[in-house]
Amino acid sequence: MFRIEMPRVYELRDLIADPLNPSSYFQDFDDSVRDEPSKKLVWLAREKEFHQLDSESWQFLKNEALPYLIARDPKRGWQQLIAILNQTRAHNYLTDKGCADVRFIPRSKTNGEETPDIEGTLNKTKVVCEVKTVSISDVEAIRRKTGGVGCIAGSLNEGFFKKLMCDLCKAESQMVSYAGRDAKRISFIVLNFEDFFGEYKADYFKQIDRYLMAHAVPCTDIVFYNQKMVFHCHVAMQNAVVINESG
Repeated sequence: MFRIEMPRVYELRDLIADPLNPSSYFQDFDDSVRDEPSKKLVWLAREKEFHQLDSESWQFLKNEALPYLIARDPKRGWQQLIAILNQTRAHNYLTDKGCADVRFIPRSKTNGEETPDIEGTLNKTKVVCEVKTVSISDVEAIRRKTGGVGCIAGSLNEGFFKKLMCDLCKAESQMVSYAGRDAKRISFIVLNFEDFFGEYKADYFKQIDRYLMAHAVPCTDIVFYNQKMVFHCHVAMQNAVVINESG
């Protein structure tokens, strides 16, 4: 129904051999997009992101996404699929920054060896980028699944910062292992706050900024992607770059 407007989204949908499988993504997609204007806007934005990829990168992303299109986690749904698709945003960021030869990096076939997600070249300097999606807690995931009542705090807790720093350190390790310390290294972080509507988002980013000032990750550029939410606002940070989703 919306194939003309979202051709690459439908290419993903067409990869699913059994759309009726309860573990498959895009179930009742046409009807839900027709009946939920907000959902249509989300996927139109994703289509725009996908459309920026060159054909080789798009084919790579589809191949990476394929196994996760039919992998529904009991608590977290298709979180792994969304994390894969989020790599598009970092790829586009590098391209928009003027990097040449931007490409997704194939996963290492060596057991236990991890690679970053994307590489390119900027002014003859090698650039590598690792994309991390920071997910909500197990408690919040269960609450959303069961429809339970919860209380959203105005302050990020110690567990959030521990998770964030763990992801940043792991990203740094992956990039150094792959490209050495002479390459420009970028950790691209997509945050999922437990505040689903984003009422406290501006305060959260201020708290993260203060935390990074006191706990710097040396030699790594940090980029946060500020996803559009119900209470959407543009934010800026002193200790990291923020990409504010438009719209």
